[in-house]
Amino acid sequence: MAKTTTKPVLLKYSHAIKKGRTSRYEGRETSRQFDEFYNTQTRDLSKMVDGGILEKRIASYRHWYSFLKLAIELEQQNAVLIYKKKHHKIKVNKSMYEGWDLNKVLTMKFDDWWKGHRYLFIDDISRVLSNKDKVSNDDNRVTIEFDTNRRLSDVIKDLRRMNKEQNMFRSDSDGFKSNFVINGRVIDATLQNRFNALILKLEGKLKNKEILTHENNYIRATSKSQKGYASQQESKGILDVTDEKIPTGASIIQQRMDEEDRKTRGLLTLGEKQEPNWGYTIHELINGSSSTTGAKQILLSVCDGYFIKHPTKTYLN
Repeated sequence: MAKTTTKPVLLKYSHAIKKGRTSRYEGRETSRQFDEFYNTQTRDLSKMVDGGILEKRIASYRHWYSFLKLAIELEQQNAVLIYKKKHHKIKVNKSMYEGWDLNKVLTMKFDDWWKGHRYLFIDDISRVLSNKDKVSNDDNRVTIEFDTNRRLSDVIKDLRRMNKEQNMFRSDSDGFKSNFVINGRVIDATLQNRFNALILKLEGKLKNKEILTHENNYIRATSKSQKGYASQQESKGILDVTDEKIPTGASIIQQRMDEEDRKTRGLLTLGEKQEPNWGYTIHELINGSSSTTGAKQILLSVCDGYFIKHPTKTYLN
């Protein structure tokens, strides 16, 4: 497999994550809230936390933090990433991470960092002001007074009318105003696989086969590949392409085309017994494909201040 960077790098703070490793808060105080908030199994798009709304699940921001930590570490070593036969000098756009305290990211664990920075991602929910509360001067807040004797349906109509006249509330479908928006669907195992593959290739200690078959399960099954990737299935005998038959009447030309297609997708050629195409799987995880976003593209997007995808760049030109 081609080199990942122009020169070798030495990673001290960024490491591949073993399967089964979790990070949850413990303790009685707000334990129920934390349990829900840190639940990586649910697929809900948003969560209630500290009286506000979080756009994505906590795992989404954990992945962002991991890629950012890697980017900072690579930048300190003047690393140049090789992506699609082009050289990309790793440099984090610090102006895009206002409030993140980038000087703490390398050495601070995510859970500790999150306690003091989650406000960056949380939107406030509506609440009733008490007599002791002061009206906020924040331009992003509006104070409205209602008569409690009115019907709720009429109050809702009033809100819609006022919003139509004054455009007080944003109309975006996501409903979040945070400057740090996640672009793309977050699938935990898929993102972790891409991150792990990139880390392990940067370290250069394991071969492709060792990465995919390691006892620590660095590359794990996902919702789209519940039995693992094709090469992993072949190694376990789950995907045995030697038993497949060419359809009756298929031409030799078609058979060759089918075999070339199988090679392109990293599968065994019909009728052959050979090593699974470990390199193809790792290449797809790191570099992506026409339909997937690879770890290198995610890393470059993070450098520019976005996760998972840059809204305008693909880094191909």
